[in-house]
Amino acid sequence: MNYTYLLLALSMLFACSSSKVQTDNSHSNVHAINVADSMYALRVSFFSIGSGIDGKAKQEYEQYITEFQTINNVTIVLNKTSWGKEGEIDYCIKLAGLTKELQQEFIQSTKDKFKDSKRIRLYENTTCTSNK
Repeated sequence: MNYTYLLLALSMLFACSSSKVQTDNSHSNVHAINVADSMYALRVSFFSIGSGIDGKAKQEYEQYITEFQTINNVTIVLNKTSWGKEGEIDYCIKLAGLTKELQQEFIQSTKDKFKDSKRIRLYENTTCTSNK
C-alpha cells in the first residue's frame, strides 16, 4: 500500500516537471516564466445566453490588442477558438514575451474592460478548454 502512494507521488512529480521556461531576450526586463505549452496566461471567453455574443465588445477588444502591441512594441501570442452556434469564441492569450509589468498591465486592463459584462468571462493561467 505504501508503495502505491510512493509511486503515485513520483508520477505526479514527473508530470509537474514537464513545463518549460520561455524567455524573450529582445527586452532587457523580461522575466523567465514557467509555462507549459498548453497553458495560457489569459483566456477571454465571449459567450451567448441565447442572443449572440457581445460583438461590439469583441471588436473593441481586438482593437485594444492591436493598439497594445503597437504602443509597447510587443507581439501577443493569441489563439482564437470558436466553439458555439451563436458566435461564441475564446481568445487564449500567451504573454511570455512581455515583461512582468506589461503582462500585469494587459491582464488588468482586460479585467477593467469587462468587469461589468454579463457575456464575457475571464480566466487566468488556464488551458484553452474549448480547443479540442
